[in-house]
Amino acid sequence: MNSLQEIAGFLKKFKKALICGHAMPDGDSVGSVLAMRLILSEIGVESIAVTPDPVPAMYDFLPGADKFVELSQAPDDFDLAVILDCTDLGRLGSDGGPKIAKAQNVVNIDHHVSNDGFGTYCYVDEKAAATGEIIFNLAQAMGIKINKDIAANLYTSIVMDTGSFRFDNTTDATHEITAGLIRTGINVSEINRNLFERKDEIQLRLLGYALGQLKITAEGRVAWITIPLDVLHRMGALDEHADGIINYPRLLNGVEIGMLFREINPGRFKVGFRSKQDVDVNKLAARFGGGGHPRAAGCAIEGTQEEVERRVLEACIEELGG
Repeated sequence: MNSLQEIAGFLKKFKKALICGHAMPDGDSVGSVLAMRLILSEIGVESIAVTPDPVPAMYDFLPGADKFVELSQAPDDFDLAVILDCTDLGRLGSDGGPKIAKAQNVVNIDHHVSNDGFGTYCYVDEKAAATGEIIFNLAQAMGIKINKDIAANLYTSIVMDTGSFRFDNTTDATHEITAGLIRTGINVSEINRNLFERKDEIQLRLLGYALGQLKITAEGRVAWITIPLDVLHRMGALDEHADGIINYPRLLNGVEIGMLFREINPGRFKVGFRSKQDVDVNKLAARFGGGGHPRAAGCAIEGTQEEVERRVLEACIEELGG
């Protein structure tokens, strides 16, 4: 693995960069990509922010969010690819992985313990609460002053991946970095209102449906919600409308593992895992070809709803010691 100082020097060698985060982008992916684009512009590197999937509307207020280009439509004349918050090239989607694999110079920056170490230069810090923390430190190593636009994006990255600083990935360094971002003069209240107090009707109706489907194992240590594809279609719901639902099963007293099963294609389920303190859900997700963090991870599994739920619940019970 390389150092941030090495990556800082490497980035300055290029003229045109493509910056991309993972498919189904979340706040850390979006905020990190937008911040990196602004940072590279400070050193004269022309860059384009790309995304494998549409960026959720909740992030449209962020500086530079209107500049995103779909990865499949991105030009090929870049001499550097910077991949952020992405464990492997497969997470860039069917078009993105092969496109980036052709690049001669790839920088991989991430905070997932399951990152496979791809790239010409690679920096992974699994102790960072968000990739946005690493980008902040990289900017320091590059001698870049964090302005309000960069800070707004990095704040969003961190606040979303820490669950508003509630998750146990939040450290003293997280708070120190956040304090530095706030000192730039960003309007934290406005950012938080945009992130957490701007819901549309479909989102609330989907949440209502989801809570009605809550299931709990007999011993009360595992809880889950399943949202079939036909329900999403009937409601006219998008991926982004399910954002945050995964956290509700974990809130129950006595529950150690909370999960959300969401059918993304017929017979294919995206499974999100959250745990409180005893179970490493990164290892749990890895059983099914996924990964993430000790307290938050995910995977995709094919099968009927009943088959997928059964397989995952059996694995959860094993992780809990029977």
